[in-house]
Amino acid sequence: MMTEHKHVQQLLESSCLQETIDSLHFWGPALQLSSDHSSYDEVILRIEGTFELIQDGEKTVVTRETSDKLVYLTALTRQKIASFQLIEPNDLVIVFVSGMKLRVVGDNGQFESWQLQASVEDDKVLLVAGPGERLSLFE
Repeated sequence: MMTEHKHVQQLLESSCLQETIDSLHFWGPALQLSSDHSSYDEVILRIEGTFELIQDGEKTVVTRETSDKLVYLTALTRQKIASFQLIEPNDLVIVFVSGMKLRVVGDNGQFESWQLQASVEDDKVLLVAGPGERLSLFE
């Protein structure tokens, strides 16, 4: 598990570090990252479950059922990623240069929690945080 975790962390860092949240897709919702080192629109993070947004010391918890969850994610537009970590079992913690933090809870009961689709060195990668704390990597 540790080797796989290390491999996944390296994939996340190589595809997401120093990238900027370019847009928000309202079907999903999905955060789209712009990239200086790859072609446009090659990194997409879909958030299906609960997430926490921490801004100015204030934490907001947004669940899958929250009707206006997209409003919270709009605060991330044009934010540059300073660190991107996979915290076991499969939570994502994204810290932005501005100090904002997004934590995506990895276990969402019976549904997927999040998925990251990216191109890493010309290869397509799909990483899915599934139910039961399962993390699936498709390369």
